[in-house]
Amino acid sequence: MVRMTIVNKLPKILADPRAFFEAVRSEDWKPCFIFFLWVTLLISLVTSVLNFVGMESTDLSSSYQAQIAAYNLVKRNLIPVHGVYALMAEPFLIFGFSIPILVFLVMLLHAVYKLIGGEGPLLNAWKAACYGVGPCLLGGFLPYVSLFAGFYSFAIQFYLGPMTLYKAKEGRAIVVFVVFIALTFIEMFVLGTTVSL
Repeated sequence: MVRMTIVNKLPKILADPRAFFEAVRSEDWKPCFIFFLWVTLLISLVTSVLNFVGMESTDLSSSYQAQIAAYNLVKRNLIPVHGVYALMAEPFLIFGFSIPILVFLVMLLHAVYKLIGGEGPLLNAWKAACYGVGPCLLGGFLPYVSLFAGFYSFAIQFYLGPMTLYKAKEGRAIVVFVVFIALTFIEMFVLGTTVSL
């Protein structure tokens, strides 16, 4: 299942996101969610190991906002009580944070792309958000590399995926992308969060 989900789909997402999203246009909600879950599982496990050896999850080393939220919770509340064993809870916390963030992102994407004249159901935003996390596997847990992985993921989630699936006009989709990237960078510098899910 992992092989089919990640090994077959990730190269296609990375190489030609528009063609990939055209190919999955008729797909239902399950395959993309399974892809999201596998990517999140791998990222959460690697993140926990890296945190265990001393690498913190910050805006410079994490492509998921859920990584930072989970690490901060563990560091502030659990490590003082349970010591290093508290890091074993981190993968569960990353999952726990990533699902509501995913749902919020899907609703936001759908609303924005319908507002700019896009066509299609909520499922389009679901696919863009779920498959859009793929680039985070390319170092979304390493310092500085995570910024590039997170940015590519962001571009797929907020621009390439939804523009293709909603058949939105490219000029409007670019405006949406620029506005979201500007807001994200403001948030990143003010709150210390990252550029992806």
